[in-house]
Amino acid sequence: MEERKVSKFRMYLPQILASTAKNLLILDIGLAVAFPTIAIPPLLGTVESKEEEIFHFTAEQASWFGSLAFIFTPIGSILSGWVTEPIGRKNAMILVNLPHIAAWLILHYATSVQQMYLAAVLLGLGTGFMEAPVVTYVGEICQPAIRGILTSCAGVAATLGFFLGYLLGTLVSWREVALICLTIPVFTVVAICFVPETPLWLLSRGREKQAMKSLQWLRGWVDSGIVEKEFLELQRYSINSSRCNPCQKADLTCTHPPPTLIEKMKELIRKRTLKPMFIVTMFFFFCQFSGMSGMRPYIVQIFQAYGAPVDPNWATVVTGLLKFLANIVCMIGVKFIGKRLITLVSIAGTAFCCIAIGFYANAVLPPGWSSFDKHTEVPGDGTFPMVMIYMLSFITSVGMIPVPWMLLSEVFPFKARATSAGIVAALCYIMIFISTKTYLNLERSLGLDGTIWFYGAIAVVGFLFFYFFLPETENRSLEDIEIHFSTQKLTNINIKQKSPETTDEKVEQSIENGLNGCDNKAFTEKY
Repeated sequence: MEERKVSKFRMYLPQILASTAKNLLILDIGLAVAFPTIAIPPLLGTVESKEEEIFHFTAEQASWFGSLAFIFTPIGSILSGWVTEPIGRKNAMILVNLPHIAAWLILHYATSVQQMYLAAVLLGLGTGFMEAPVVTYVGEICQPAIRGILTSCAGVAATLGFFLGYLLGTLVSWREVALICLTIPVFTVVAICFVPETPLWLLSRGREKQAMKSLQWLRGWVDSGIVEKEFLELQRYSINSSRCNPCQKADLTCTHPPPTLIEKMKELIRKRTLKPMFIVTMFFFFCQFSGMSGMRPYIVQIFQAYGAPVDPNWATVVTGLLKFLANIVCMIGVKFIGKRLITLVSIAGTAFCCIAIGFYANAVLPPGWSSFDKHTEVPGDGTFPMVMIYMLSFITSVGMIPVPWMLLSEVFPFKARATSAGIVAALCYIMIFISTKTYLNLERSLGLDGTIWFYGAIAVVGFLFFYFFLPETENRSLEDIEIHFSTQKLTNINIKQKSPETTDEKVEQSIENGLNGCDNKAFTEKY
């Protein structure tokens, strides 16, 4: 076959480069999420500030600043789906940098709590706007063999943002950190200008020549003949996806006008969309209400409350480094053991760490001990809880945190991919807001021990859910996944690969004979 003339290195390199440009957006998100962890302790007064502060936070204000961005992120996430479809994934990835540029400038020059809140709102909106173009872009440019690795790179980029943010927070003031972060979205705009639009989006707009050029670029800057078979497959998939639902059911040529807004909304309630939406939404729920999510903005003072034997700021830097290393492990491990197994291992480890930390807090710390108070003397030496928090940081980032974002890139049908990804990402950020905003209330009502036990109990339930409902999507094509959710029960966790493969002649015949799209009846009969 002619495809063999192109080495794997040459074939995969442009996909890696395009994903790297996209991952700069994720790096910026990581810095944005990490920033409250940097700014809250000096403004709250639980640690010494590197410069004289113009204003300070109360505990309630710190709680709002640590969570406010996440309640506005869903607005951006939902809107991003509607923006991404008409203007394309690439243009959307350029425009979404503007809110973050404004936010970093406001943070650097902030003189009041209200300005900090405004910047948090802009960071939240910008983060939300990034979701749909980011997750749809990587899913549509990558070959199945490396999609898992490249989607997991997003987690690496996010945790690299955490690590760099925490590290900068120990070296310079939070205002200087904001100024340094400003350079990331500016550089991102430049980098994305050099990558192509996705072939699938171009085909959906009838721009076949540009789609072919994009595919040639993404497969190693090759001649059109080398990617002709894959291009025909993409055409077939795109044509079938563009047909209205009745024409898909009857396997007929579609001559109907483009779908209305109501018809697009109906696409969101079809079972091929609802089933993966349910699975990924529940994945995010178990991720955000177990482990580190709720504690993240307050991790510096949590280390202090447990009496960590090292500087709390540097202990936080270590958690960022462990998250980064864990995502690299995930990126490599998902290729060999798949997303399902790595998720089960991750959530089991999360439950163990939470339960162990809870027992320590219950046995050693006095009742009413709070991480929002400044402590000069802490019972115990704090080594055990510090190590367990390190383990919790690592084990959650191996699977629990990155895998649901990988799934967003691949489990939704093409017609509803950007919008569905935006909606589920919005739900995720609502959950993050709830988990971070309620941490103070949980700690006040349940104590340090009860709060972490609460997270551990949710992780136990999550393990059971994943065991029975999470399918393996690794090394499956987007079409394989779409067929599975269109035809199989929710409890069927085995996604079959299309067999036998469609021949070149069959693909060409499908396109020539009335543009009928997919020849697999299972793909159309049960939509």
